[in-house]
Amino acid sequence: MASAFFVALFGIIAPSEVRRRDGTPLAHYPHEGLWRELKNQHRLFRDWRLLAMFIPMFASEVPIIVLSSLNSLYFNIRTRSLNSLMFNVMQIIGAIWIGLMLDNWKIASRRRRGVVTVTAVAILVIAGWIGLTVWVYKNPMDPLDPPLFDWTDGPFGGFFILNLIHGMNMVVYQVTVQWIISSFTNDPEQLARLAGLVKGVLAGGVAAAFGTEAAGLTQLHVIAYNFSVQAVGLVLMFAMAWKCVSATNYEKEENVMAPADEQIGQGNEKDDRGC
Repeated sequence: MASAFFVALFGIIAPSEVRRRDGTPLAHYPHEGLWRELKNQHRLFRDWRLLAMFIPMFASEVPIIVLSSLNSLYFNIRTRSLNSLMFNVMQIIGAIWIGLMLDNWKIASRRRRGVVTVTAVAILVIAGWIGLTVWVYKNPMDPLDPPLFDWTDGPFGGFFILNLIHGMNMVVYQVTVQWIISSFTNDPEQLARLAGLVKGVLAGGVAAAFGTEAAGLTQLHVIAYNFSVQAVGLVLMFAMAWKCVSATNYEKEENVMAPADEQIGQGNEKDDRGC
């Protein structure tokens, strides 16, 4: 982690010096003072698209709280370790899969790619939460006397599959949220503001999920809360992908420069309405 400081110091050039292969810069970077930047930050909270995406941002990482708690309550140490390892492995696999979905040029329309991806993510997420609800219902547990199942015990198999699903949920949900939000602009400075906003709201959602555990709710109630938050987020993600993802933002923003060979709206001329 300490090496990141040196990479940033010596390995990253100024944004204004970044050039595409055709020699064009990404954007103009006019100087903005502190007061102007604070005003730009304030404008984020007046953008109805970002307000609509608040719950999806908030719900992005809640599965890790639920699965970590269940893993610690139900299983012995070696089984917890296996579950934790596979949870993280599935995040890698999920990241590859969601990247292939969102960058799939076989679906020429960017809006259609968003809608198809949100639908696929919704199937995965809803199946995972329903399955987890059923598993916990069938395996009641006293926190003061946890069962500490081993991977050789019967209940492990079902949980293992659900753990894999929620490992993917952890990454595919939040990457889809970030993809939709980043489609709103091509301005690098605005994208940096949005990145900070997404991570801040995401952290608030994780804190709230921890709060449900700390409040002493039953695991079924904890699952119900987190399932509800992600389900509402999926509805909003679908609506925003359908309504607000356009073919391109080039030539719509003053400081952004389009590539010299960019064909505006390439892929689907009906895909450029945006919002």
